[in-house]
Amino acid sequence: MSLLDLYKNLSSNSFVHDYYVSTGAKSAGKVFSFINTNYRGILTLRGNELQGFAKGFRVMESVEGKPRSIWDRSTVTNQEKQKQHVVNMRQSELFRVVDDTYQKTSRGIVFKKMLDDQNLTYYEKKFVCLLLLLAGYFSYIPNYIIEQTKLLFSRCNDAGYHDDQVLNLQKDFIKCIRDNSEMREVFQHDYLYLDSFYRKCDDIDFLSIYNKSTIKEKDDLKLFIQNNYEMHRYDCILSHKFKPAGNYTKNTVVDNAWILFVSKRIIEGNNKNFDEFIKNAILAYRELYDIDEKRVRSFIYDTDKNRSVFNIIYYRIMNLPIPTMQVSRGLTHEEIKELSSSDATDVNGAQALDMVSSELKKLAKLYTNYTCALEECEMCKYFTSKESGNNYLEIHHFIPKEFANDFDTPIEILDNYVALCPNCHRKIHLAVDNERKHMINTLYNQRKEKLDKHGLHIDLSQLYDYYRIDT
Repeated sequence: MSLLDLYKNLSSNSFVHDYYVSTGAKSAGKVFSFINTNYRGILTLRGNELQGFAKGFRVMESVEGKPRSIWDRSTVTNQEKQKQHVVNMRQSELFRVVDDTYQKTSRGIVFKKMLDDQNLTYYEKKFVCLLLLLAGYFSYIPNYIIEQTKLLFSRCNDAGYHDDQVLNLQKDFIKCIRDNSEMREVFQHDYLYLDSFYRKCDDIDFLSIYNKSTIKEKDDLKLFIQNNYEMHRYDCILSHKFKPAGNYTKNTVVDNAWILFVSKRIIEGNNKNFDEFIKNAILAYRELYDIDEKRVRSFIYDTDKNRSVFNIIYYRIMNLPIPTMQVSRGLTHEEIKELSSSDATDVNGAQALDMVSSELKKLAKLYTNYTCALEECEMCKYFTSKESGNNYLEIHHFIPKEFANDFDTPIEILDNYVALCPNCHRKIHLAVDNERKHMINTLYNQRKEKLDKHGLHIDLSQLYDYYRIDT
């Protein structure tokens, strides 16, 4: 079967067609989950107005400090007009809830400074925007953009593409497709097919077959899709996916390409410290777009607030511990309560939360009388700690700290700290889903009412998302 015939067959299969076109959570129609009607790119330009995350930011800023009960509602759906932006604004950690109202985080303050900066060009703002989003936990995946980059390159490797090939295809695509390019030109580039088919469907690895096909077979496919699109048929996978007024546009796939390119370069770089991280990121972006390095660096390093925010992003995506703040005594109950609501997106706030965490870990072990929280249902294995002379225990955040910004009240409370024996702690992180699910259910039943009293309302389905349980 030729490449074109295979593509036609896949397009006529409604399940496969929808899998590659749909932007739903369980489909492969988009590389990045935050792409939707309002976010066709992270920072697109319509006329003189920035869209994407800039639009979502402006919408949420319009209700900053206002109780949600008085937000405007649509006359058609009766839903809050801001609702469609809440998830992206929280998972990017540009906003958080303080005293029942949405407030900018330190990261959000720097994001606004970037938007308002008259010196930065559009392409410089796009670069800064990416840096500010790198540590976001979209789709409940910490460092989502970095992890999605690793996934796409891994899947391309499985299909026979080397990393350098993918990077070169992305680079060529970005250089060729400019703002005034038409959609017909996009269909002619191999990168589009990596972007669209990097996931398998029904055990069919279309990308691998595409990679092994002859130039003529690829050209026949590209011409068919282009003609289909220009004749307004939109009945094959890619012509339908990119049909006018759809969720996916030329700008979306260009954004995908440069974000993946820069993120991959960052992953590959020798990011031994913050300065090297910034250097590597700027060098990668300059391979694609002409920017003034001095001007960009001036913004990143401007004031303690800016550098502090970008420092936390560096620590997060590199999975490095935040430098601890030395204290000479334990924290009081009042200090724990006050510091638990600190903003985690700058260094001072992150260090304050780290102090709270250290104190709660000690209390969690003490309050359990040094026994595992799962002792009644698991074969717990203890040994005696040389340091304390008691059972050695490890502390587990039941609601993972990576998702703290999903909640309207702080998760840094004693009832969210679970003392586990080393075996149970590793099991809840590393075991197969059925075994982990049983442990999560048990802890949930133990702690649900206590968490509710603190305003931490969560159900099992949300916990399964956090723990990556495949339901």
